[in-house]
Amino acid sequence: MKVKIILVSLVALVLSSCNQTNSSKQVLAVKQEQIPPVKSNTKITFEVAGMVCKMGCGGAIRKTLLHAGGVERVHVDFIEEAKSQAITVHYDSTLTNIPQLKKRIGQTNDGQFTVISVAGTTTSK
Repeated sequence: MKVKIILVSLVALVLSSCNQTNSSKQVLAVKQEQIPPVKSNTKITFEVAGMVCKMGCGGAIRKTLLHAGGVERVHVDFIEEAKSQAITVHYDSTLTNIPQLKKRIGQTNDGQFTVISVAGTTTSK
């Protein structure tokens, strides 16, 4: 009798975990659909202080900018031991602007990063 109860519990646990995985995939698909594709018309490079690694810090900045809207691509040029790092952002200037991008970078990781200069604005037609 105990074996049947344990077996039934185990099967229920496996089935419920499969359902959670599918619902997680559905939520992820919905979130991805909510971010409309962006066609950039402007490129800018920010010099950012406070970064200690390309993957973690660069990834956090990239994710913040891409999910905020108006940004098509973010390239992180990380140089070990440098005081600041170059972050190049390709964005649609009709959807966002430089002050908004600077603010988003500054708010990432609870204010860990500081934009110390802005250079290289290029507008494409």
